[in-house]
Amino acid sequence: SRLPAVPPLKRRKLEIPFRTERKCAKERRADDRRMALEAIEKLLKSKKTNFVSGPDGLQAKRARTIQSHLALIVKRGHSSIEASERAAESHGFAAAWGGRQLRSWTHNWVSKRELPQSLTGRHTKVYSLLDDPAVAAELRTYVRSNKWAINPEKLAEFSKSKLIPSEAEKYLHTIVNDEMPRGLKQYMELELFPRIHLKIGRGISLVTARRWLHREGFRYSSHKKGLYFDGHDRPDVVSYRQEHFLPMMKEYERRLVRYVVGDVESELKDPNCNFVERRLVLCAHDEMTAQSNDATDKYWVFEDQFKLRKKGVGRGLHRSDVICSTVGHLVDAGESMEYGKNHEGYWNGEMFVKQLNEKIIPTFERIHGPGYQALFLIDNSQGHSAYAEDALLVSRMNINPAGKQARMRNGWFMRDGIRVEQDMVFPPDHPQFPNEPKGVKTILVERGLHQPRLRGKCASKCNTDATACCNKHILELQPDFQQQKSHIQESIEKAGHLCIFLPKFHCELNFIEYFWGKVKKYLRDNCDGTFETLKKNMPLAMQSVQLHTIRLWEHRMHRWMEAYRTGLGTKDAQFQVKQFSSTKYKSHRRVPEA
Repeated sequence: SRLPAVPPLKRRKLEIPFRTERKCAKERRADDRRMALEAIEKLLKSKKTNFVSGPDGLQAKRARTIQSHLALIVKRGHSSIEASERAAESHGFAAAWGGRQLRSWTHNWVSKRELPQSLTGRHTKVYSLLDDPAVAAELRTYVRSNKWAINPEKLAEFSKSKLIPSEAEKYLHTIVNDEMPRGLKQYMELELFPRIHLKIGRGISLVTARRWLHREGFRYSSHKKGLYFDGHDRPDVVSYRQEHFLPMMKEYERRLVRYVVGDVESELKDPNCNFVERRLVLCAHDEMTAQSNDATDKYWVFEDQFKLRKKGVGRGLHRSDVICSTVGHLVDAGESMEYGKNHEGYWNGEMFVKQLNEKIIPTFERIHGPGYQALFLIDNSQGHSAYAEDALLVSRMNINPAGKQARMRNGWFMRDGIRVEQDMVFPPDHPQFPNEPKGVKTILVERGLHQPRLRGKCASKCNTDATACCNKHILELQPDFQQQKSHIQESIEKAGHLCIFLPKFHCELNFIEYFWGKVKKYLRDNCDGTFETLKKNMPLAMQSVQLHTIRLWEHRMHRWMEAYRTGLGTKDAQFQVKQFSSTKYKSHRRVPEA
C-alpha cells in the first residue's frame, strides 16, 4: 500500500558555472564604472560643458560628487556604500541621506550617462494679485493713511504716546493682528476688486491680509522713536531739502565756526576766511516736554516683588532751549513752563518770539560779543511758521473793503521800474471807509491788476499751478506777498542774525534732538514720580551734557547733510552716517591703528 519513493532530481549542469558568471558580472561592473569615471572626468574638464546654473551650480556640484564616488570605488577599492558616504560628506551633503542619493545618481550615470536634474522651481506657479506693483502701491498707501482705524481718536493718542505703556502695547497688538488686516480685507473686497473688475468670490482671508502686511514691513513691536519715513520722503519735503536748505547751508559753511573731526577741542581754521564778515555760530533750537511719571521701564526687584507705578504721565514741564558748539547749552536763554490747561497753558509762537527778543538773542550777544552772528536752526513746525498780526497774507483779507479782516502793514509794487509803497488801510478822511482795510479788490485796482471777469476767490482751494484763477490768487502771487516772512524770522533778522528752517520731519539735521535724548535719559534714571523732583533734576540733566559731546553731534549733522548732497536716499544716508558714528573692533585685542 506504500507509494514508491520518488527519486531525487538530478542537479542541472550549467553551461557556465555560477561562480564564473558572478566573477564575469563583477568584472563587467568594474569596466562600466571605469568607463563612466573616464566619461565624467572628460565631461568636467571640457570647456564646452554647460551645466544648469553654471559651473558653480547644483548640477555641477553633483557631477563632481559622482566623480569622487567612482574614483573611490575604481581607484581605491572601496565598497559602493562606504565610497558614497565619504564622497557625499566631502562635498557638503549629509553622509547617510546624501550617500543614498549619490548611489542613485551614480547608477543613472553609469547606465544612462544622465546627470541628476534639480527639481527647484518646478512647483505649480500661482499668480497673486498682491504681487502686482500697482495694486501693492495702492494698498500700501491705504494702510499708511490710517483709514483702517476703527477708533481714530485712540489711534491718535497712541501715535502721540499718550497711552500708558501697558495699554499701548495691548492696543498695538490689536492693531497689527485685527484692525489693520480687517480694514485691508474690507478695502480690497468692497473698493479695489470692483474697480479693477475682479469678481470677489469668497474674498481674501485675514491670514492673507496679515501675510501681506508682514511682507510690507508691518511688525508687532514696541513703540520706538526714529525717522518718520511717511513724511520724510514726501516730494515737497525732499524738494525743500535739496533745493533750498542744503544750498543755503553750503553757502553759510564758509563762515561757520567748526571744529576738527577727531579733535573737537581744536577749531577748524579756514585759510579763505577774510575776517571782514562776522563768524557764524550754528545755534540749534528745539522744545521738549518732560513728565514727572516718565521713568525707566526696567528696574531691579527682589523675586516676585513689583514696583507700584502711578497711572498717567503726571504733571509736565515744557522747555525751550538753544545749544551751540562754541559754549554748549545757553543756560540763561532757556524758558521753562508747567504746561497744561489747568496750569500755565501751552507754548505758542508768540511766546517763542518773546523768548528770542528777551533771552536768546541778548544771551548770545553777551557771551559771543560783536564779532559773531547767530545762525538759528528752527524746527519747521506750524507754531514756528506763524506770521505777525500785520503780515501781508491774502488769507486774512476780504474781497471788498471794511468788514472783519486784518489791518496789514504797507505793501509795495513796481511801476515803471520804481518801487511804490501802498497803504493797506484807507486814510482817516476817506468818505466811505475811513481807517478801514481796503480788501483784495481795491488793492488790485490801485495796482492795475484787477480782473473784473474773474471771480473774487475760488470756491475751493486754488490750483497752485494757475496764475489767474481768481483775483485773490493774483494778489497772492505778487512779490510783496510772496516775500512775506514768518514772525520768528523777522524778529531774528531784525536783531541782525540769521535763521534757517529745517525740512519737515528731519530731526536728524537738528543736533539738539540728541541733546534732549541725553537729558530725558538723565530724568528717567533719576525719576521718583514727583513734580518737585522733576523741576530739581531738569537743570542738573542739562548740565550733565558735555560740550565735547555737543560738538560730536554737530559733526553727525554735517555727515547727514553730506550724504543728502550726494543724492542718497534716507536708508542709504542712514547707513553711511552709521559707518562713521561708531568704531567697530573685531575683538578686544585688535584695535585699528589711529
